[in-house]
Amino acid sequence: MVDEMATALNPPGEPEGRATVGASALLLETRVGSLIKESRYRYPRVQISPRQLSIGAAATAVRDGELDLALVHGDFIGNEADPPGVVVERLPDLEVLPVGSFALAEAVDRRAALAAVKVLAVDPDCASHQLLVTALREIHGIAPQVIEAGSMGGARELARAGYGIAMLPAESVGPDSGGSGLTVLPGLPRVRLGVRAMWLGREMAVGAVSAVRDVAVRVGRDREPQIA
Repeated sequence: MVDEMATALNPPGEPEGRATVGASALLLETRVGSLIKESRYRYPRVQISPRQLSIGAAATAVRDGELDLALVHGDFIGNEADPPGVVVERLPDLEVLPVGSFALAEAVDRRAALAAVKVLAVDPDCASHQLLVTALREIHGIAPQVIEAGSMGGARELARAGYGIAMLPAESVGPDSGGSGLTVLPGLPRVRLGVRAMWLGREMAVGAVSAVRDVAVRVGRDREPQIA
């Protein structure tokens, strides 16, 4: 009877343990919250320790054992190949949109209004704000200053105040952003960025790490952008 009770409380094969998950800034503030919530529901014996990291440092952090799992968006930084033993798996893409204040979107002299604001970078390794810089230069003849906002929340506040343009995930903007004081700016690029999960070898992707990876795939699919 004792054995039966122990089995009922801890079913055989149920994942358990702690997984340290690093995520690039845009993913940390859009998908990791859902990842933790879903993991608690599906795998109550698994604990997640989230951490923000830069895209370029992800593979090395996994290789050195600082992270069990890394979630990054965009292209990898650096010319060298990924460290040996690091497994890279493609997850659902992340769409990012050029977001700014309503005053900026409705300006009569659009070029002058765009020339007066900054490009707000959330992650210095992310390619999206560089694509925005290129578009402003090629379409409007503007060479904007790039300012590091430090976080998605910081970029959102600065954009709302009319200080700049931020490339933010469609998942966080939503189809109706009027209540946030922000709007998607027309005529500027929307970008789909690849999302990848990294961990240290398939033979090590068991238990808590394997469970969290499975949930990460599910969360990305559930939250794929619906904006037209």
